[in-house]
Amino acid sequence: MARRADFDLAAELGKPSFTPGARDAPALVDLIVAGDEPATPRAAAALAKLGEPARAAIAARFAAADDGARARLVAALGLLARAGDAEARQQLVALDDPAPRVRKAVAIALGKLGGDDARAALIARWDAGDAAPDERRALAEALGKIGGDDAVARLKALDAGGDAELARRRDRGVLMAERTAGRGVASMIIDDVAPPAPLAVRLGCRPGLGTLLVEELAALHLAAQPIGDRGAELRLDRPLSALFAARLWATLAIPFPLPAGDDLARAITQTVTSPALLGVLRAWTRGPIRWRLGFAHGHKRAVVWHVARDVAAAAPALINDPTATTWDMIVDDGAGTVDVAPRRLDDPRFAYRVADIPAASHPTVAAALAWLGEARPGDRVWDPFCGSAVELVERARRGPLHALLGTDLDPGALDAARANLTAAGVAAVLAVADARNHAPGPPGSIDLILTNPPLGSRVALDAAALLVAALPNFARALAPHGRLVWITPSPRKTTAIAEQLGLVRTRSHTVDLGGVRGQLERWDCR
Repeated sequence: MARRADFDLAAELGKPSFTPGARDAPALVDLIVAGDEPATPRAAAALAKLGEPARAAIAARFAAADDGARARLVAALGLLARAGDAEARQQLVALDDPAPRVRKAVAIALGKLGGDDARAALIARWDAGDAAPDERRALAEALGKIGGDDAVARLKALDAGGDAELARRRDRGVLMAERTAGRGVASMIIDDVAPPAPLAVRLGCRPGLGTLLVEELAALHLAAQPIGDRGAELRLDRPLSALFAARLWATLAIPFPLPAGDDLARAITQTVTSPALLGVLRAWTRGPIRWRLGFAHGHKRAVVWHVARDVAAAAPALINDPTATTWDMIVDDGAGTVDVAPRRLDDPRFAYRVADIPAASHPTVAAALAWLGEARPGDRVWDPFCGSAVELVERARRGPLHALLGTDLDPGALDAARANLTAAGVAAVLAVADARNHAPGPPGSIDLILTNPPLGSRVALDAAALLVAALPNFARALAPHGRLVWITPSPRKTTAIAEQLGLVRTRSHTVDLGGVRGQLERWDCR
């Protein structure tokens, strides 16, 4: 199809609907040679998808282009090689250009490309000894990215002289190469060993569940203090696995104090390499201790690399590895803490969730519903909007019961429910039914209605109106002293109806469900 006379390739590249073809390859190269933003990176990314026509177009312009244009074409050739073009890879590895700017671009592209052939080309260029300062710095960074014993040996032997930037890239390169080399050895959190000494642990939960989390921990003989309405802090002298009995927490962190002072990097290094923190990492890590530094507020890349270098020198057993980390260390300089969070903790609590559906409950929210409903051995439990059955499983996890019943209008949701119930080893009767008129048994035969109705933007219905319409049926189903535990998006609409039906609200908590706020309530039938 012929293009319009006013066709503008640079403008079209900015449109998601436009896909360049082979005939556009020469014009894409022209855009790269011109070097205008944002057309240049867009054109390079488009060329990477075109294979042989892209290589031919680059070759046709390369020799006559100036140094800057050739450097940009090298970057495009690198993208093509990384997309799997074998000939582009061979050309990049063999490229020998006299211009320092182009050689620098080759080093950068080879470092991103990786592989034995790219490593050999980089080492050969390093060993030549005639690289200009900018190229030398790019080579040091590329060797760090590509790794290997030969690359590390050269970086460690490098005397940067007075070139501070070269020294920085050398140090960073050594860190990157060594952490890459160590990824072949598995690292995991040990959860069945007590800490070297009792320590503070902060458990985070969905906002609004903090009070219930503290109650749940107390029932497990774990005294905790609330952290607002979104968590709890306790002293832990048991293995981490002791916390798996609590089902309402979603995040776990161990806070360590950050020394005061103007030098943030030094303060972080002191904390990370302190005997107390190192003792925890050694006791609770099997395999290499990999860690990643982050910040509760903003990004501080210069601080990250400074700390990584200094920690490596002070505590070589700690491997800074953001990609394959075992421990996250999050700095909150406002609060004066470094929060250490186990990334590779094998948490078994919700492993039964093998199937999911839109708007399904987060398992910790389902666990909160089950907690608020209590566990009574003779319970006949009905979830009228059971979805993927997370609430039913969580009630079963709380203790003995007589029967579990789940209904939903969506057969696909019930398929997911069956899969999760099977994975959990929990028996339940499931049926396609409408909560507004389904009779789960004779009137007064249900001890606990436990449900989180579909809420949020992923479901097209008026949840409050649905609950109002279903409430009379719920009241008929409940036995004397039965309980209704649910989340309503509009207590203003549901409260009056529930009270007219003789139900008494005994608990109420506003909960953040991830962009949607609801009221977690318990109503008792007197």
